[in-house]
Amino acid sequence: MKHGGNGAAPEAAAIWYDERGQERNAYARFRLSFDLTDKPEAAGLHLFADTTYQLYVNGEFVRNGGIRFDPSHPVYDTHDLTEWLVPGRNTIAVQVNYVGHKTFITMKSQAGFKAWGSIQSTGGDCVNVTTGTASWKAAAAKAYRYAAKSSLFLKAGDSYDQRLDEPGWTDANYDDSAWAAGVTLRNQEAWGTLEPRRIPYMSGDPIAVEKVLHVLPLEPVEDIYSFSVPLPHVNEIHEPDASSAFMAVTTWIYAPEDTRTTMGLYYQRTWLNGERIPDGLYSPNKSMRLNHRIRLRQGWNHYFAETGAMQDMHHHYVGLPKHAGFVLSADRNPETGIRFRRSPVVSAEVYERHLRDLEIPYRQEERLEAVGGWIEVSRDETGESPTLSSGWDNYGEPIEKLEPAQLTNASFPLERYPHGFSLLLDLGMTRLVSPRIVIEGAGGAVVDLTYGEHLNEDGKHLRHTHWYGLGDRAYGDADEERLEWRLTQPRGFRFVQLTVRHPLQDVKLRELDLRSASYPAEEKGRFSCSDPLLEQIWAMGVRTEAVNMEDAYTDCVTRERGQYIRDTIIQYHNNLAVFGDQALMRRCLELVGQSPDATNKFRAVYPNTGDYTISDFALNALEGFDAYYAQTGDGELIVDYWDAMMRNLSWFHELADEREDLLLDAEWDVKRGIKAHYGGFHGDLAIAEGYMATTGIHCVFSCTYLIALQSAARLADAIGKEADKVELDRRIAILASSIQNGFWDEEKGCFADNLDRTTHSAHASLFAARAGILIAERLEPVKRHVRRSLRSLFVNGYGPEDGVYVSPSFSFYIFEGLYALGLADTAERMMRQGWGWFLQQGLKQTPEYFDLSNSLCHAWSSCPTYFLSRHVLGVQLPVEGSKEVLIRVLTGDITEAEGAVPLANGLVEVKWHASPDGKRVFDYVRVPEGYRAVVVS
Repeated sequence: MKHGGNGAAPEAAAIWYDERGQERNAYARFRLSFDLTDKPEAAGLHLFADTTYQLYVNGEFVRNGGIRFDPSHPVYDTHDLTEWLVPGRNTIAVQVNYVGHKTFITMKSQAGFKAWGSIQSTGGDCVNVTTGTASWKAAAAKAYRYAAKSSLFLKAGDSYDQRLDEPGWTDANYDDSAWAAGVTLRNQEAWGTLEPRRIPYMSGDPIAVEKVLHVLPLEPVEDIYSFSVPLPHVNEIHEPDASSAFMAVTTWIYAPEDTRTTMGLYYQRTWLNGERIPDGLYSPNKSMRLNHRIRLRQGWNHYFAETGAMQDMHHHYVGLPKHAGFVLSADRNPETGIRFRRSPVVSAEVYERHLRDLEIPYRQEERLEAVGGWIEVSRDETGESPTLSSGWDNYGEPIEKLEPAQLTNASFPLERYPHGFSLLLDLGMTRLVSPRIVIEGAGGAVVDLTYGEHLNEDGKHLRHTHWYGLGDRAYGDADEERLEWRLTQPRGFRFVQLTVRHPLQDVKLRELDLRSASYPAEEKGRFSCSDPLLEQIWAMGVRTEAVNMEDAYTDCVTRERGQYIRDTIIQYHNNLAVFGDQALMRRCLELVGQSPDATNKFRAVYPNTGDYTISDFALNALEGFDAYYAQTGDGELIVDYWDAMMRNLSWFHELADEREDLLLDAEWDVKRGIKAHYGGFHGDLAIAEGYMATTGIHCVFSCTYLIALQSAARLADAIGKEADKVELDRRIAILASSIQNGFWDEEKGCFADNLDRTTHSAHASLFAARAGILIAERLEPVKRHVRRSLRSLFVNGYGPEDGVYVSPSFSFYIFEGLYALGLADTAERMMRQGWGWFLQQGLKQTPEYFDLSNSLCHAWSSCPTYFLSRHVLGVQLPVEGSKEVLIRVLTGDITEAEGAVPLANGLVEVKWHASPDGKRVFDYVRVPEGYRAVVVS
């Protein structure tokens, strides 16, 4: 059967279990059964799913699939199923998850599944697997319950209810007679022409647990009263609020006597007996919990809370000491079983009309009739947040210790763990993982998997926040002997906590299977030198880079997993030093080229919707296309996205044309009255306040524009865009002169940050150096200024407590400027000081910022790896059209280095040392066949 190299077979229809495909976070299952007389000789399956899928054949898991895509440019996968098919009955089973809400990885479009291809056997069987033609059956996967988003940027967590599942649904002998035929979607035009996947599948390599930090019994010293309510439209940025985040909650608390006690609450405003409870104190060990000291009088005390949902699910948690005689009842009668009453979920409009002006707290006789009345919350309802639940858990004393090798078949007897247990595991560093667990005895229990990079002060609880609470939950079926739970999405973490609560019997952990969901890049580059610290910094960057290569270069594998333009470019250079892969960068640039918003600027992170543009990031994109072309000569990609690049630049041309000198205003958004989501110019976001002004007509912003123009001019020349090249060169000439004349401060011997000359950061002069516009007589004054300005990376000279002059994320540009000036000594000192400090903190990967509060594995901070290979080892890769590998060592005090940098068909290998008289001696320089090395002393 023909399927075409650039798209699906025209007869393949997109199907679902209904004709609309428009639910939030919907799960669908598809089955195709057929008979074969013998083993097939060819079994090609092409499939496309919006958004992701898991593929099974005859009950065996084959692969997770789908990569991030723009719905106008959907991507399909191809699988060879030969090894899984057998003579006799066979079934292909696919589970598809349509995300259907805002993330930094996906875009809302429409749920759908397409398959096509054929299975052919030597005996003449030919099975058509094309959706719309073949007899695919479909059903909604009801085992997946509503769950909140894992963070502001990621999709909803997995909330899997085994009690609602269909055991064996992937097996060939499963009875699917109750399933309906797959429904052809009414809208078959939701996606553009399908394009084949051109990057490999993620590695799937096993990931080992480095250490079992604890196995602890749950100890319920508190009564936790909780419930959760879906609020699917909260935090759907750039979309109208279909529901208000507001919720009112009321109940009564009985106290057997007048008493003072501590009550744990989530973020809310609370009243007892009409009096506002003072704000509580954050628990040092229990995330998202505030401890409040309250006074309860004997008898029933009225409780009222007013709160807004932090995410797209409202969680209400109340903790009171156990065995104190407290009773919670909305009716002041425990027999009714009504724990709370809450206000209904209403639209923002209804809230404004009927609830906004009601005096808080509501009077006890308030009935909320205008919005449908109070909704009762029974005692059978419990909170559905894995991170809140595990974050508030209390533990007993440890009674056993486990080693990683003992996790398989580890037993947790009910006698020893009557309330359940917590198992806290450490991978040793942050990884991107696809988890699968198999547990016996989980029937009737609640199983939580929670993840993170940070531990709280006690070392027993993971640190979670309301905007980033990475956790999944499974409800075990009491009628099933075992729970096999395969997560439908990868998770980024260093620590994973398995919590089993309320078991009914002994529990046995049969399997904990953790598989890498990162890009299968082969580490080819090597680096060693006379400074062991720089060697460790190089390796630190490699570990960070490898984890943050997924189906795109991602900023961090934990809270976002978004493909940002600036991160992508920095990571590409690291990749060139270590992995030598080009396919992933090509895929990323395709997404960048597809990303322009209504202004024609490239979005900063994509796939995404709305005004997620950052001005300097959009300019950086041209450097990315230029760098990729220089290494690959892939003119086809440049031609495909040339118009998008020119439209992106046209926005900046318009801004520049407001002035004759073409200099750019960093405050364009403020002066134009535009409230962009990310704002205008970003610059270096995490440096000491007042070091670099980001106001007015700006040097770094203007230099970034100039460098983008230079990149575009080189590309225009490469693909024969002569008219564009002429215009670009015109602008380059004007702008280069304007920067040299406008920002140069003769008295200080450096460039100012803006025309007002309010600050003179090293950044301004280094960006001028990056742009190649330093005239000879200014070189030495600039070098003196930069050396003086960056004599220490840290403001106080020894640590980041008082601020820094360069953030890890921006250091790529600073290092480029330093090496352009020949200031290798300053660059190496900064690496030792800043990245050495990271190593002193025990980190194995580079964090986003020096405050260590957020991501501890952020790839745009790992750029020393690239610069050490390029300058200390000295390998400068040839650009398009050249077979000449330049070996030029630029270092401060390194006396020897050895290593390798990958090329497409081999390695560039270099070893050098300094002789006793200080001369550099090359022990060897080896390049792949067809190349020649040029050593520059």
